[in-house]
Amino acid sequence: MTSNVPIEPHPSGKHSTWRDAVDHEVQTLGWQSNIRVEQPHAGITVCILDALIDQDTTFYPEGPETFSLSIFLDGRGTLSVTGAEPLEISPGMAVVFSSKGYCKGENFLPGGQRLTTVDLRFERPLLLEAGGPTLAHLGGDLLTQHSLPTEGVCLVGFPAPTSMLSAARNLATCSLDPGVARQLFLYSKAIESLSIAVTSLQQLPQLAGPAPRPDELRRILEARHLLETKFDQDWTITRLAREVGLNERKLKHGFRSLVGNTIHAYLLEVRMDAAASLLKGGHTVTETALAVGFESLSHFSRVFSRAKGLSPSRFARET
Repeated sequence: MTSNVPIEPHPSGKHSTWRDAVDHEVQTLGWQSNIRVEQPHAGITVCILDALIDQDTTFYPEGPETFSLSIFLDGRGTLSVTGAEPLEISPGMAVVFSSKGYCKGENFLPGGQRLTTVDLRFERPLLLEAGGPTLAHLGGDLLTQHSLPTEGVCLVGFPAPTSMLSAARNLATCSLDPGVARQLFLYSKAIESLSIAVTSLQQLPQLAGPAPRPDELRRILEARHLLETKFDQDWTITRLAREVGLNERKLKHGFRSLVGNTIHAYLLEVRMDAAASLLKGGHTVTETALAVGFESLSHFSRVFSRAKGLSPSRFARET
């Protein structure tokens, strides 16, 4: 028997924060007594889930921008972002999920098993403070079949190193009484886990490669400037590489390393930010779509809604 559990939408049509989305999901699945949530720092939330999955369960989570590191101590299944291939999970696996806008997915858990996960959520201000744009956009560097890089959504799994599994178990079994000592312990183990994850991700083949030379760096910065100032134009990698005088492979790799995103995803982000400013300034949706390089109004509306969590017309009214 398979239990399909559609997550009922937020009354406004969207979850306003990732915590709102997770709380709603947990309540719908009946996991309230199986999860422990603590916030040792304004930028870190620790969620420990320990549940018995008695029957096959498929559910459809959705939510706004977030950055999470999940460590699976027990449990198998699949995680997926709508539009990408499912990622198989198993005990001892770590998963980094990063989204820059509202997105949806489908998760499956087979019945007759125990699911124990340590889910760590890191807020963007903390990531920016810790490592600047490179860390804040870390997920965008990873191009896998489980991700949607053009939409700023990353889902990547890798074997959790022994040190990360140890930190996760320490988080799951912390017996310190509530207070400063407990907060410091949870904070330190969460940061330790993130540090290990960053090291592991940097060693994956997708991120391997030599650093760009000074002349290549100049051309990559020129490419970024073109995307930021002429975002209404139809930029392909071939055209951009020709404009700055760099071969496509070096441009793609160097751009990801420097900017923390693919060329297409960065252009899309620039366009959506420009569109938001135009809408706030009183421009119509049609004027805005054309100004940021979209010929199709319906396509623009879909992309903007995914990026900003609101349709362009609603964004113009409510912001």
